[in-house]
Amino acid sequence: MPLQHTLRHALLALVLLSPVASATDAVQLPVPRQDNTIGLRYLVFETGGAGAEDSLPMIVGLHYSGAEPQVMVEYFDTLNIKARIVLPRGPYARPEGRSWFPAELGVMSQAAQDAVAFDSAGKLAEFMAAARERHPTRGKPVVVGVSYGGDMALLLALRHPNAVAAAFPVAARLLPGWIPAANTCKPHCPPIRALHGEDDATVAIGPTREGVARLSTLDYDASLASYPGVAHDFDARMERDFAEQVRKLVTANAKRE
Repeated sequence: MPLQHTLRHALLALVLLSPVASATDAVQLPVPRQDNTIGLRYLVFETGGAGAEDSLPMIVGLHYSGAEPQVMVEYFDTLNIKARIVLPRGPYARPEGRSWFPAELGVMSQAAQDAVAFDSAGKLAEFMAAARERHPTRGKPVVVGVSYGGDMALLLALRHPNAVAAAFPVAARLLPGWIPAANTCKPHCPPIRALHGEDDATVAIGPTREGVARLSTLDYDASLASYPGVAHDFDARMERDFAEQVRKLVTANAKRE
């Protein structure tokens, strides 16, 4: 994803230099703080002018493979609500960053790959519970992830539905072995809102679209939004849609509290 990110930063610079502002313009975010809980390092910061001691909705962002948590910071620069952003660091080392899967994933059997994926999702569920205890939090966290991070967002919603308020998997896989045989969380399953580029050559949209459709037949609140011309990326259009959906979700949850 380096090329797409370089282009996005160039476009973002032009937006920030423009004298015209709108509700979806990027804003200056605070410098993230570093923290650690249950052995997992993470970054944390607040949006919308909120403070570190405020009780806030939590959004957990899961980075793609070969990256560090700070690559996720830019995806929240159009989120104009008060929230706490938590960005954990993948447990597995890669040459240029971290991952949610080990480097030898490609030579593992599918059963072994699934076991690793389920274990990583379980540890993330534990991490989110600990983060909620560590920081004043309103409600369950929303989780968003990109690529392998998107895989984790999906698995958290499917295997740990009581741990999340909603999941936004971006450019993610949804393998057949990850789909439950039956829906055991309805009618309280968290919404799954997948976002995927139609030109994604790394994770083709077709199997993910089919998987999401299968979830719908099992009465999951699952949908996939496709983006023409977008490859394996979380581009500005997707970011705006994500921010708007999170804003509506957080507002609706606040009214129910």
